[in-house]
Parts: sequence; C-alpha cells; structure tokens
Amino acid sequence: MFQNFAGMDKNQKEIAAIKAWPKKYYHLCTNGWKEGKLFNTKEQFKLGMSTIALIADMHDADILSFVLMSNHVHLLLNATGSVCLDVFRLIKHRTGSQLITDGFPPLPHDYGMKLIPVEDKKSLQTHFIYLARNAYEKGFCVPGGYPWGSEYLTFNPAADYIRGTKIGQMTKRDVRKVLGSYKGLPDEWEIHPELGVLPRNYIRQDVIRSLFGGSPKAYMTRLVKDYESFIHLSRTLEEDFVFSKPEAEDLMFAKLRSLYPGRWLKDLTADEKGRLAVELNNQYGIGSELLAEILYMQERVIEQLIHSKDYGYRKLKP
Repeated sequence: MFQNFAGMDKNQKEIAAIKAWPKKYYHLCTNGWKEGKLFNTKEQFKLGMSTIALIADMHDADILSFVLMSNHVHLLLNATGSVCLDVFRLIKHRTGSQLITDGFPPLPHDYGMKLIPVEDKKSLQTHFIYLARNAYEKGFCVPGGYPWGSEYLTFNPAADYIRGTKIGQMTKRDVRKVLGSYKGLPDEWEIHPELGVLPRNYIRQDVIRSLFGGSPKAYMTRLVKDYESFIHLSRTLEEDFVFSKPEAEDLMFAKLRSLYPGRWLKDLTADEKGRLAVELNNQYGIGSELLAEILYMQERVIEQLIHSKDYGYRKLKP
C-alpha cells in the first residue's frame, strides 16, 4: 500500500486520508525530478543535511535512515501521517527556495512524494536496505561510502571519527549560515565543515543494530544480495533499477537451479535457454542485452522470445 501525492495542493482527499494515518514507520520518497536536480552543488547538499536535522529536532519524527540523491530524497521515519506531510512540505519549501536563490530551475509546482507504510520488522529491514543501496546502485560509491545520508554510520566504527564542532561552541551567525534558518539545534549537536550537520546527532544506531541482530555480516549480506526486495520496491516507487553483470549472473544461476535442478547452462537446449531468458526478463526486468551476455545467446533471438506469443511468459510457465 502506498500513496503517490503528485500535486500536494490539489489532492485534498488524499491529504485528508494521510492525516489520519497513525504513528508508525513510513518510507517517504520525494518524486524523481527528471528535468532538474534538487541538489546541484555541495552547498545545496549541505543545506539538505540541515533540513533533515531540523526535521529531527522540530517534529515528533524518529529518523531511522535517509539519503539525499541529486534528484530525489528518501526518508525512513517513525511519525504520524500528518507529520509526514509537514516533513515533505519543509523539504519542498527549503529545497525549492534554495534552487531559486542559486539561479537553478525551480521545482515544479506539483512536485510531490510517495509514502509507503512499513508494516513489520521484515519490511522495515527491506526498506532500510533499499535506502542503503541507493547511492551504490547508481554507481557512486561502495556501500557505506556516500556522504549525503546516514547509511555510512551503519556498523561502521570509523564513522565515530567523523566529528564536527558542537553548536554550542559556534556563533549564532555561523550556525544560521549553515542551517539557513533562525531555528537553532541542540548545543551538543555537531556540524562538520564539509558535510554540514552530522546525522550521528540524531540517528538511532542502537535501533538499526537490533534490526539486524547486531550482526554486520547479516546486514552486508542482505545489502548486496537481496535483489528481489530491491526490485519490488523499485517498481513500487517507479524508480529505475539496473543490474550489473555479476548480479544478473547470480539471479540467472539461482533461476537455473530452480527450473532445471542439477543441470548446467551449457547443457540446456535452445528452448530451455529461451524459457530461462523469458523468466529472468519477466521476474527481474533484466534486459535483452545483458541476458544475451550472460546466457551466450544472440540479443535479437532473446528479443523475439520475449515478445513472441509462443514463447511469452504465460506460455512458458510450468
């Protein structure tokens, strides 16, 4: 279940519905902006970090994880539906105002968000992993290497050494310059000169560790291997997902074992390979070019199989 608010000012029925949602975990994702970027410069990313910190301090919202991508934002937070609306409005207002100030294209008037209720612990793990994979999935860095979010804190002792100056030791003028707001933050919170307000100030690492049984290995295994959950959420959020060759091969061998137990890829008939290709395309959305590479088939043949009435998915189901 999720709500897609494409025009927050127009969808009064949807707004009224979400206001009634109880306090629980939600995955808030602002719409991907294909025509522009929310964050074009390091200073804009720093302001985004300040925005999330202000949300954590101003609202009754416990933030479990967040990531600022160039054209959208993900937040995993515990709050009411009404607070989620306020959180989105604050992100939209501050980000949009800064874009105009800096001379970049303004946000669309109907810029919206998607909001997914998180129903249980397993789902919470999946959503957390989804946020953690975002920058890695785009090829920006290894897992845990993205600075504009909170994932680098997870099971990472080195993150304890990323520190800043306590707000109580800074001048009010300097704090306002970083925050872009007259609203202050707790004196003990820290601001890094390059990264802005540090998420270590408010992210509950104890909750995250308990979510994965206190095991870094369990967390990393899910992070790099849980393709199916990531694909499912990608489709729900209408975001693109592109497999690397090793990931596609992992899925191919798993599907091979499922469809043809004890068989090797080289021993499959042309029809059996065709079925394997169509299954992988239908279930995971792996494209014909990558399928051709991992199955040692001609891309043209795979395209024909995918679109053929005789070899389509329904025809090939056992």
